[in-house]
Amino acid sequence: MNNSFIKIFSVLKLALFTGVVFANTQAETELQKRLSLVSQYKADFSQIVRSVKGNIIQEGEGTFQVKRPNLFKMDVKTPQENEIISDGKNLWFYDPFVSQVTVNWLENVVTDTPFVLLTNNEPKNWKQYDVTQEMDNFVLKPLSKHSGIEQFDIRITKNGVLKGFSTIEKTGQSNLYLLKNISNQVDKDVFKFTVPEGAEIDDQRIKK
Repeated sequence: MNNSFIKIFSVLKLALFTGVVFANTQAETELQKRLSLVSQYKADFSQIVRSVKGNIIQEGEGTFQVKRPNLFKMDVKTPQENEIISDGKNLWFYDPFVSQVTVNWLENVVTDTPFVLLTNNEPKNWKQYDVTQEMDNFVLKPLSKHSGIEQFDIRITKNGVLKGFSTIEKTGQSNLYLLKNISNQVDKDVFKFTVPEGAEIDDQRIKK
């Protein structure tokens, strides 16, 4: 009697576990399909940064551009200018206020820079996240304990229109980006980055 109960319980537990994995796989596949519907776009964004208590601590705006695969550029205009650019191999961060450039290999920053997932369906990148879905909202949680990101949320329609995205950091601070004025007109040259004259370079690619 007890052995039979244990066997039935084990089968049910396996079935439930398999169902969860299947559901997550479905969500990942659906999200990738939606992201693939639009190969390039440019949008203005408004940004809201909240503290762990939910208080607004900063607001900003800028532009966000994507060209699949692997190219994106985020131009923050206010409150302080900076740029994040993926040229397909490298991820560049430029802070003109301190005249400093930081560069990493794109493949090495996926767990801390989930924006990369908006630009490709590479299995090696997606396997670093667990994906769940509720209607047009997708929640991605990094599997690495070393990631500085707690979760990455994407809101995208069935037609592939990206409405916005947000990150929640391990510290509890959140960054919400809402997109507007979306256009499919993108100049591929915007994804090229030239280090400004006199800027200090922190090259993380050569560090062990």
